[in-house]
Amino acid sequence: MRIEDFLEKKEGLQIAILKKLVLENGKISYEDLRNYLGISKASLESYLEELESYLSEYQGDCRVKSDGSKIELFVSNHFSIVTVYTDYVKRSLKFQLIDYAFKHQKFTAVKITNDLSISESSLFRKIKESNDLLKEFNIQIKNGSLHGEELQIRYFYFQLYWLVTPNEKFQETVLPAQIHNLINGFEKELDIKISDFSRIRVHLWFAISKKRANISEKIYKNSQKKLKLYENDRLYKQVRQLILLYFSRYSIEVGEEESMLHFIFLTTQSILSEKDFINYDLIRSRRTPTALVDTLLRETVLHYYLPVKPSLALERKISYYLSQINGTLYFFEGALEIYDREDFLAQESKVWRKNLKNLSEELLTTALANFNQKATSLNTLQGLTLLEYSSVLSIVDFKISKELHIGIDLNLMEMHTEILTQMLELNLKNVTGITVEEYKKQRNYDLVITNNLAFSEYPKGTEIYVTSDFFSSYDLKQIKSRINELKI
Repeated sequence: MRIEDFLEKKEGLQIAILKKLVLENGKISYEDLRNYLGISKASLESYLEELESYLSEYQGDCRVKSDGSKIELFVSNHFSIVTVYTDYVKRSLKFQLIDYAFKHQKFTAVKITNDLSISESSLFRKIKESNDLLKEFNIQIKNGSLHGEELQIRYFYFQLYWLVTPNEKFQETVLPAQIHNLINGFEKELDIKISDFSRIRVHLWFAISKKRANISEKIYKNSQKKLKLYENDRLYKQVRQLILLYFSRYSIEVGEEESMLHFIFLTTQSILSEKDFINYDLIRSRRTPTALVDTLLRETVLHYYLPVKPSLALERKISYYLSQINGTLYFFEGALEIYDREDFLAQESKVWRKNLKNLSEELLTTALANFNQKATSLNTLQGLTLLEYSSVLSIVDFKISKELHIGIDLNLMEMHTEILTQMLELNLKNVTGITVEEYKKQRNYDLVITNNLAFSEYPKGTEIYVTSDFFSSYDLKQIKSRINELKI
């Protein structure tokens, strides 16, 4: 699910305009934007006029300027454009309906139409549209209440409220004494340390859980089935005792199932630090589905880089990141995304080798097969999982790749040599893991770039690239390709 899915067509196009401007470095021509959106110039002008009016409330922190031929975006240094995205979402009727369903738990058509100031026909139409969105999470609004697996309901609202609540508001929030005591209890009894960032996430999760705790009819079928193999897990037993004690102190009756949900949250949403997860990893069962896949994927990654062996610290980091990704994929359905996934992959691909894309796809295929899940391109969670695997591989690739020393040896007039050397250095500056300098005879290089072999003799075994032109696009592509090959 994308944030634009909450919006009407007009508002969705306005967000699309902002996102496109961000991707185009804040400036785009009328014609290019019109073609991108597939709308007429008159429609574009209308959308821009409304967008400019909407952005005026941010008092210059975010504004769009158009002159009939190009459109420009201006954002102040202390302002995040994500604020605009989330404000659009919160004003949408679908969000208000979904938010209402959570906060009121049980409602009538008469009450909600009065509270939201909408007609009954609009209500039923928006419920249908909202349920189309919620289908990905396997939950729905039906007969005035939320229906679906309890874990899925909490997971969805955790993602939604985390998305639409500004970080500044979280930072200003003072943790209630109940939550503060619970977190301290977790730290003491589990011998862990929860970061300030994770404390805020725990606060949100427990606020949602407390709201849902008194609902009598809750479904745990899938959670119980998936967690059956975790019943003897030491951490699970500790979490169970803490959760039952916590709710009993506030006279809230909960069943055994409640502790399952909190164990899943604790072990999949980066609440445990890397250090605490590694300690847990030493004692957890190796036969649970997530532990098996964690090990399988980690070994796949390590095997890929042979004969290079990563440090123990890097191995642990790989294990930690994979555990969070795999746990989310195993226990949950659906995902909310605010950023452009394809653009993020495109940015990552600039600094990692092409065959890492194949490896990340292999990891996803392996995980899905072991979790007995079908692969589908329409599944947002699977798409984000692929992105997260690629992020892990990018981290590993950056840390494990050897540093390459590249010498530039051009046989031209001095001025031309200097300017072309500078041009090549600039074109290669974003390539990770390399040092580029003008060629010096007394040094050894992994790669020497030259324009003519007739004037120089290089040590035996030196890798050489001879340019075809003055660093044409073809040359740059070939040089970068050779650099990636030499890193392996």
